[in-house]
Amino acid sequence: MRNAGFEISDKLRVEVDPKLAFMGYSTKRGGSDVIVVSGMALRSGMVETLLIHEMCHVYRTNANHPSHNNGLLNRVGQFIMRRSHLTEDYQVAVVQQAVNHIQDLYADDVAFRVLSQSETFPLDQAFSFFLSWINDKPVGSKNAKSVWLNIGIMLNNCFALSNMVRHDIPDVDKRAESKIQKFLSQTDERMKREFAYFQDFMINLREKTTEKEFEEDLTNYLTKITALADCG
Repeated sequence: MRNAGFEISDKLRVEVDPKLAFMGYSTKRGGSDVIVVSGMALRSGMVETLLIHEMCHVYRTNANHPSHNNGLLNRVGQFIMRRSHLTEDYQVAVVQQAVNHIQDLYADDVAFRVLSQSETFPLDQAFSFFLSWINDKPVGSKNAKSVWLNIGIMLNNCFALSNMVRHDIPDVDKRAESKIQKFLSQTDERMKREFAYFQDFMINLREKTTEKEFEEDLTNYLTKITALADCG
């Protein structure tokens, strides 16, 4: 991190949670930065990449980037949930996931600059990793929950493809694009149309953005999500 120009001056503590159901996360506890990794991450062979990714979240937070300003994120999230009357757990989870994707894209902008100086995450491995994120099968049932779950899948797919575009990861044989188009072909016309907006938004996130600009962009992005679910 230091050699790439992204030094973290504060001490970090890394903990292992063997039962954690996902790869890991970073947080602040008692005023200190803590990275928690799962037993799954330790067995995956990607723990070094995960640690760099989480350290980039720490860097973004400590550098006061708007994407990692918890006060701003909570303010926008609460506004969207109150205005659109989002009370179901699955609705809240998709909104949180949507915000996490934006944070991850900003963290990965730093991470890939760090990773480019090593053999820790070669392009072919990065392609396989992001390809595994993409789901080509929507939820089949027709109810309010399935609409939200499919929006979540669409956002996951968009995040993976956008990250590949942002970091010049080749889409070998257009396999990522093909999986996304297969997913979209089984959804409604609105989602097919709106996918382009979300992809454009994620690909073109600005590095230099003020808190006011980022808050406006994030509000518009989350508003599009609730509108797609007919809650906006």
